[in-house]
Amino acid sequence: ADAARAPSSAPSAPRLGGPPSTGAGPDCGSPASAEPPRNDGPTFYTSTPSESGDGSNGRVPRSQLSPLGWCQDSQGNQQWLRHDAAAALTRLNEAFRAQFGENIAVDMTYRSYEDQVQMREAYGSAAARPGTSNHGTGLAFDTWEWQAYAFGSARYEWLVAHGPAYGWVAPGWARQGGSNPEYWHFEFTG
Repeated sequence: ADAARAPSSAPSAPRLGGPPSTGAGPDCGSPASAEPPRNDGPTFYTSTPSESGDGSNGRVPRSQLSPLGWCQDSQGNQQWLRHDAAAALTRLNEAFRAQFGENIAVDMTYRSYEDQVQMREAYGSAAARPGTSNHGTGLAFDTWEWQAYAFGSARYEWLVAHGPAYGWVAPGWARQGGSNPEYWHFEFTG
């Protein structure tokens, strides 16, 4: 009984994720599509690339990535993609904005190796094995997990139909009925 009351000297488990989100930036989506953050689990953000890196998955140097001109997250982090992927997504966003009157609500892009490890610890096999995520190469983006982007929504269907013309696809595994359905996930195929 005394041992149960004694304070533990064992180190506590590291806290996964970052501070709670305060929501999307004002240039992500619009009042018609945005939802308040749920903060019902660990919160992860786009990784800010370092000046150095060997170019491997999750260790891409800043010089090989470009920031998007919209959708900084609530912590002030820019969204980063490989140069060609960023240029293609910017063109896709222009067409999306012409259709919906708002920017694509980008939640996450580049993911460092360390953040991939934390996501795998938090989500298990639902998250990519560290070092294998397309986010770690700057070739993937996630929209916010809002109903306006859910399977069957006008925004989702538009991105699936028009994204390939700009090199952006919803991979089969992420589609409804796929092995890991994620309506928010898109990858750059060039």
